[in-house]
Amino acid sequence: MNILNLSSLSLWDLGKGKGRVSTYLPIKGFVDRGHNVFYITNSVSQQAGDFEGITVLKAKTVLTNRRPFLDIMVYPFTVLCFLYVGMKICRKHKPDVIYAHTSHTSLPAFILSKIFGAKYVLRLYGVSYVKSIRLKVSYIFLYLAFALKSDMYILTNDGTEADKVALSFGVPQEKIYFLKNGIDKGWSTRMINPDLRKQFAPNGEKILLSVSRLANWKQVDWIIDIFAKLIKIDANVRLIITGDGPERKYLEQLSIDLNIDDYVSFVGSQLQADIFNYMNIADVFISMNALSSLSNPVFEAMICGTAVVALNRGTTSELIKNGENGILIEDDRLGELPQIINNLLENNEERKRIAKNGQRTILEQWPSWEERVRDEVDLVEKLAGNKVGV
Repeated sequence: MNILNLSSLSLWDLGKGKGRVSTYLPIKGFVDRGHNVFYITNSVSQQAGDFEGITVLKAKTVLTNRRPFLDIMVYPFTVLCFLYVGMKICRKHKPDVIYAHTSHTSLPAFILSKIFGAKYVLRLYGVSYVKSIRLKVSYIFLYLAFALKSDMYILTNDGTEADKVALSFGVPQEKIYFLKNGIDKGWSTRMINPDLRKQFAPNGEKILLSVSRLANWKQVDWIIDIFAKLIKIDANVRLIITGDGPERKYLEQLSIDLNIDDYVSFVGSQLQADIFNYMNIADVFISMNALSSLSNPVFEAMICGTAVVALNRGTTSELIKNGENGILIEDDRLGELPQIINNLLENNEERKRIAKNGQRTILEQWPSWEERVRDEVDLVEKLAGNKVGV
């Protein structure tokens, strides 16, 4: 089976092996099943070439992913660029399935599917249920994506209720597949690296950890502000911020302005395989995501047996039960959070109980990445008439 993917995303958002895994792993799953996989992207951070069997090609667009109005202005050119590259691939390798991995690429993917008689799949990684005049402008591509009829909608269950968004646009329930991202359950038994902890906490300080892309909606600035208040209660604590992105310089300057830069370590993006080490040396993991904290780093912290503190947004409460397998904080209680974290850091038994329950929740209730990838590949093979790889 030939599968063509169109996307505004790179295979790895922070470089090979770093950052978001939910794009790369399912695509690699098709390669492992024996299918021919092509990936066209206009992401400036993604190189063309062969990546473990995935043939990556570049659509050279301009001024995309900068500002909503700029995206709208150059969109006709963007569509033409994707169509130009896509037509060349489709003529040589007639596709059985065409994916649009982002709303920006839905139109060219839809057009190519009609020209070449391929099944069309819309794959989105998180969609907010919030609607407003402003978002109708910013998300015009999302409206377009749902207006174009797809044979299958694979939506990430990340707490932002993308399934309800799809239904509100009239998408039939039977075409929606609302899938959770997976987790590497082997992380629950891997050995801890004690030298790494000594590097960041040489005098036995407690460690607070954030892992995310450094983008404004991740609200890492909230974490820094909370930490600045925390060390006024007890200075025997350190903050590690893992990740990279457009907000990094601002966040580094914020820690300087708050006079806490000696207590904060920005370690940049790390290989996905190495994130485990940071999760395991942390005493508490914190997430302040604006929309939902049902994100991969939260699962990874929980599987490692690290206590999680998260903002109660979206459907985060479906996973984290406050005081049982994590700490959920309401918006109107944010002022209490430094003291809540301090109490958790001081009470070793309570912290270990919550962490252990969190680990059990993920082990028993969450899919592994192998299961998650298998489910998507099975669905698409069935859509394409049970065409399997060779």
